[in-house]
Amino acid sequence: MVFGACLGLYLLTLTDVHTYDAISYVLDVDRKPWAELFHPHHLAYGPLGASIRRLALALGWQGSAAWLIQAANALAGAAGVTLFFALVRQTSGSNRHAALAAVLLGSSYAFWYYAVEVEVYTIAALFLILALWILLRLLEQPSIGLALGLGLVQGLAVLFHQTNVLLSIPALWVVWRSRDEAGQRWLSVSKPTLLLAYTIPLGLIVAGAYLGVGVGVSGFRSWTQLYTWMTDYAHTGWWGGAVDSNKLVGLGRGLSATLAEPPSGVLLGIGLGGLLLSNLRGLRQSHAGLITLALLWLTSYGAFFLWWEPENIEFWIASLPVFYLLLVLSLKDRVRLGMGIALALTMLGLNWAAIEARGDSRNDLQRQITTALESHTGPGDLLVVPDGLLELYLPYYAQRENLSGLTQAMNQSGGDWALACQQIQARVELTLASGYAVLLAEEAIQPRPAPPGEPPSMMERFGLTSDQVDACYAPLRAMLAEVDLGAGLPRYQRIAAVQELADANGWDFRQGGWGWRFSQGAGQHVVGQGWQLHPGIDAGLRSPPMQLDPQRISMIEVRMAASTANREAQLFLLDAQGQASEERSIRWRLADDEALHTYRLEVGKLPGWSGMIGGLRLDPVEVGDGGVIWVEGVSITPDPHEVDP
Repeated sequence: MVFGACLGLYLLTLTDVHTYDAISYVLDVDRKPWAELFHPHHLAYGPLGASIRRLALALGWQGSAAWLIQAANALAGAAGVTLFFALVRQTSGSNRHAALAAVLLGSSYAFWYYAVEVEVYTIAALFLILALWILLRLLEQPSIGLALGLGLVQGLAVLFHQTNVLLSIPALWVVWRSRDEAGQRWLSVSKPTLLLAYTIPLGLIVAGAYLGVGVGVSGFRSWTQLYTWMTDYAHTGWWGGAVDSNKLVGLGRGLSATLAEPPSGVLLGIGLGGLLLSNLRGLRQSHAGLITLALLWLTSYGAFFLWWEPENIEFWIASLPVFYLLLVLSLKDRVRLGMGIALALTMLGLNWAAIEARGDSRNDLQRQITTALESHTGPGDLLVVPDGLLELYLPYYAQRENLSGLTQAMNQSGGDWALACQQIQARVELTLASGYAVLLAEEAIQPRPAPPGEPPSMMERFGLTSDQVDACYAPLRAMLAEVDLGAGLPRYQRIAAVQELADANGWDFRQGGWGWRFSQGAGQHVVGQGWQLHPGIDAGLRSPPMQLDPQRISMIEVRMAASTANREAQLFLLDAQGQASEERSIRWRLADDEALHTYRLEVGKLPGWSGMIGGLRLDPVEVGDGGVIWVEGVSITPDPHEVDP
């Protein structure tokens, strides 16, 4: 009954609004080969998802692995609550206490949400609950079989989340301190034997898996490489650090939000904590060793995550079973038990509403932004987005793969912002030169520091300031135009694609280069002035690829100035393959001065100009002679007789 109720509840509330890590795992399972699915901090989760997907595909499943992994987590969550129910019933001898424990664990916000999400924590929690049961049995009566089982179960927990090595602290104490029911120590099993029975399977599973993947799959050939890979996140500098007032505030937020969304989580935490503390003395007397086990467990996990990232609720799931076990066993009378039941039912109701609301995609702002951006872009357009979910939402929901952002650029540049900025600008230039548009989030080009008391933003984690990031995008600003995504959605700016400008008024190079490129000589774009060219032999300023009907063009205007002795210019109308030919070109002579002039080139309907124009190439002079050419703009005038009314 417990299992069926929990499984039904979790399947009914599967979330449709995913975390960053969840989408990341789904994309990995859907797209990556097997050898790339081994994340060093949760080694087994990617391969498990891939195995589930492979089995489902063999049975006729089509589509993403997201629902499959969510269903697996729902099963693990239901199994974990059921196992906890059985554990408490065996320990307390009471169905009521066991039912209360099951409701408390199953309806806690963090446990519930990750049981309906795609992340790693629910399966790891299932193994931890089983490990807790074995530890309680070891306290009563030690045996080699139990010690072996403990090492095996903890090893599996570590493979689903690396931080479960922390369980070794209470486990070693229990293995060393175990008693039989009569209180006599080590009647038939020696301490070293139990210790070996626990550590050997744990070591074989964990060390074997990491060595197998690190050496056999990833090909590491030194301890340094293996260690760096195993401890990847610890080297970023984004997690950990001094335990200061911000960490303590984060601890309070994280613990309360683990129970329920604020402010309900704070009140529930006070109520549940008060119930536990009110009868802690009686609990200590009736359950020998339990309080010490619990304190070692809670202290080990608590101290680490206080240092690591205390505001993150996913990390406190591992502590919930131990806390609830202590709480339920402390409720010795009907009054306190009734209060516990009331708090549990309140938690159930609050979190049911909260999780349904959070899991509804209609309430997902990032999904709304993704949908709006999809309608304003094509597959080849570049989107410069803020750090966060959009980096994954856009490829997953909208098949928009051409993305850039601060974190991506910094990771690719090895943390060098000057190089990262160059790479961002190069991607923008490449996109425009390929004929596509560029959309930039205002939040990405002008990021703000995190509010006081909040974790640092990615910009701050990289040691950057808003002015530094903004300066990188300054050369693009004259080309930007506001994009209206809709009411309530963030601001985006857009650099138009080449075809849009060709169909409109052409290119004002004082605003930007617009993806045009210069060959055979020195050339640079100067914002506010245009293209400054020092032509060589056969030098040309070439447009991105486009589609123009020569029958619909009356005139092409070129505004330029020259200080060269050679004054012969030529404009090529490239064919659909981007090739130039004399038959599809116009020659003219530049004015005999260095002033800016607008040259109006009659295209007309000349013989040999059939087919579409695939681009333009401006050769400012036949051969460079050391002089300078300035090109301020190119515009296209349609034939009024061929324009649709």
